Order: sequence, then C-alpha cells, then structure tokens
Amino acid sequence: MNESVKQFLAGKPVTERFELEVDGEQYYCEQVLRWLPGRRLVVRALHNGDPILLKLFAPNKKGWRELSREQQGYKACEAAGVAVPAEKLISDDFAGCLAVAYEFIADAEPFQLVSSNQAQMVPALLQLMVRCHQAGIYQQDIHTDNILMTPRGLFLIDLASVRGLPGQALSTKKSLSNLARLVAQFVPDEQQLILKKLNLYYQARGWLYGQTERKSFKALLHKAWQKRKENYLSKCFRACSMTAYHKNRRQEYAVKRSFFKLIGKQAIIDLDEFVEQGKKLKDGNSATVVMTEMGGRKVVIKRYNIKSYWHFLKRCWRPSRAANAWRQGNLLSLLGITTPAVLGFVENRLGPLRKEAYLITEYVDARELSETYQDTAPAKAELKQIQRIFSLMRSYRLSHGDMKASNLLVTQAGQVQLIDLDAMREHHYGWAFRWAFNRDQKRFLRNWQDKSLRSTFSSLMENLSHK
Repeated sequence: MNESVKQFLAGKPVTERFELEVDGEQYYCEQVLRWLPGRRLVVRALHNGDPILLKLFAPNKKGWRELSREQQGYKACEAAGVAVPAEKLISDDFAGCLAVAYEFIADAEPFQLVSSNQAQMVPALLQLMVRCHQAGIYQQDIHTDNILMTPRGLFLIDLASVRGLPGQALSTKKSLSNLARLVAQFVPDEQQLILKKLNLYYQARGWLYGQTERKSFKALLHKAWQKRKENYLSKCFRACSMTAYHKNRRQEYAVKRSFFKLIGKQAIIDLDEFVEQGKKLKDGNSATVVMTEMGGRKVVIKRYNIKSYWHFLKRCWRPSRAANAWRQGNLLSLLGITTPAVLGFVENRLGPLRKEAYLITEYVDARELSETYQDTAPAKAELKQIQRIFSLMRSYRLSHGDMKASNLLVTQAGQVQLIDLDAMREHHYGWAFRWAFNRDQKRFLRNWQDKSLRSTFSSLMENLSHK
C-alpha cells in the first residue's frame, strides 16, 4: 500500500505530493484539497495528463456509506438538471481505498460576491436553489466552496451531502431552512444583498413573500448563522483542513494550516528566537510585540509575558489572551470586519497550567488612526468603515474592551482595520453588552481633543444609535 495512503488511513496528515498506481494506471496527486483524519482525502490529481478531482474514502462502513451517497447525489443532480462535474471513475478497490473521481474544472472558482458580479450572481444563486428544491433535493452541507462559478454557469460539488427524494418538491420548511443555511455562509453585508433579491426565490416557488414571510426567514437566518459560527470557531481549536492543532502537557497551538505548511513545527518551538530577533514594536512588562518574517511572510508576533509568580497564579487557569484574540480574529473574519489575519496562537503549558502565550498575525503596513488624523481629516470612506465596524459590533453583541484610536489602523489604500483583540468579548446578555459597548464608544470619543474631529465622531456615534 502506498505510504501516503497508509498515513491517511492511520489518521495522519497527508501534505506531500504522491503517486498512485492502480491497475497499471498512474495518478499523480498534486495537491491535498481536503483531509478528514482516517475518513476522507480529497486531492487534485493528474491522470493521463488530465486534471481530476479524486476523493479517497476509508474502506469501512462509513466509507461505503459516503461512496454510496456520492453516487446517489450525482444521479439526483443529473435528473434535476443541476450542473455537476462529470464523473470519471468510481471504484471499491483503489490503492486500498474506496474512490470516486470527477473532472477538475480548471476555469472554476468558489462562489463569491464582488461588486462587479452581484447583479448576475445573486439571481443565479437563487435559481440554483430553486432548481434543487423543486426537484426534491438539497445539499445538507451547503456553503460557498461547494458552489463553483464558471463561464458556463454555476456547478454544485460535494455530492455526498445531497439529500432528499427526487421527483417530489422539497417541503417549505426544509427548503427555507436550507436556503437560510446558505445565506448564513456570507458576511452580513452580502447577506443583505441576497435578502433584497429573496423575492425571486419565493416567486419561482409560487409562494407569497410578505412582511410575515420576511420576518420568519430572518429568524431562520439568525438560527443558521449561530450554528455556522459555532461550527467554524470549533474548527479553530481542533485539527482539520483549516487548522493545524496540537496539545500536550507542554504546549498547545492552533495555526492556519496553509501557514503551518510554510513554517513547520520547528518554528513553533523556536518562537522566542523570532521574538528576540524581530523588530520591536512594543516592549512592555505584560506583552512584547515584534515584526519579523516567518516562512517568507511578514508577521507580527505578540508574546504575552508572565510578569511575576502572582501574575502566573492569576492567569494560569484561564484561557490565554492569545487564545481569545485568535478566536475573536476568526470571528471578525466571519463578520467581514477587517483586522490583520490571525495566523495562529501558541500557549506554553505546565500540564493544565498556562504560562507564556503567543499570537501570530499578518503584518499590515498601516498607521494608527490617532496619528493619521493629526495630519489629515478623515475621508468619507474611512468614516463609513468606522461606523460599519461599530454597527456590526452592536448587531452581533461584541465589545472590544480597549477602543482607543491606536487600536484602529488605516492602510495606505484607506482600509480601516481593528487590532488588539485580547479583551474582545461576545455577550449573551443584553444589559452586559450595552454597558460594555457604551464604554467602547466613550473610550473612542476620548481620543479626540480637536473639537472638529470630536464633533465628527460624536455625530457618527449618534447616527449609529438611530439606525
């Protein structure tokens, strides 16, 4: 059995290119696209010079079930007239695995909404859902990576998650729950774009779309968003395709897998060396912040220091500030709030006790808000972004904890980014959130001694409260 296949079946990561020979045919596996330990491996491969998408399943009960579902999903989509990649092979003995392969659509990209395609893509997305639901099928694991945009239209992939009873239209309840789950995959601004066109779906199904229906769908969307958020954030603290995660008595770390491939495990062990050799941005008792390079990429490392024995006793039982900043940074990416991309966090441990912790983020060439507006007045686009940040934080019950102007950056392109997420919190109780959010607003306004600036930002906050 091929060594890479052995690793996959043993639940170990498969990150290197490898070659398979099956019945005299050669398959060159160029890129691992998805990996579920000991369960499923999805790769981009070459066969006879042509690219294919190859899915390998463990030869067990679950694997057989997934292979069967792939076949059923493929046939159901074909019958419904839903575009899917052409099936190239299906095998119950492929290098010791179960396997299915599809054409690899080279000119495809995951579905996304950008300013140039919104007018076409939103109706096309809703029409795809109409076609599925009217045919009695739906994709259980519906998200944007499972819908491909091509010059020939939208294609559906991950056919093992297709469910339903072909030939009989999907019920209203299942249809709208599935549609809400799809809309929840988008950031809030994009959700609003889809909601504005949602009448197209209802009209195509022959349903009324009045005030009651709008309210009902928004409730479904909120529920779907909460579920998506919890699932996504759980992936930030376990090994998966997105995250390289490890925990033992000495250390815990979670690193974006794409970044981990660049730096390797040794870089995690040597983090203190990167901190000592990096360019100091801040050198305080509680935290040391440096700019350095890891894996050919400019990054910022923030080391949370242990100041004393008593400080250790105070912090050791609680999740570190690095772990919280890692979680909140990932949450902000879901919300579309711009912040330097979080790349990983590391905690040094003594059994269950936490010691020093580290947060790694991308380096952004930007100036602090307080420094920027000493020279120039805020641009309208920048004010709009600042208001949007506060608005989204209010809508999703987030408080920053230290909303001073130095924790907002402006890039050369005029993008406003929120940083220093150590104390950010997501609130479950309205009264606690209102108190914390009000404190954030007051802290932000205290930055501005200039009367004109203070008036500008005071008006911005007032407009926010009236929305």
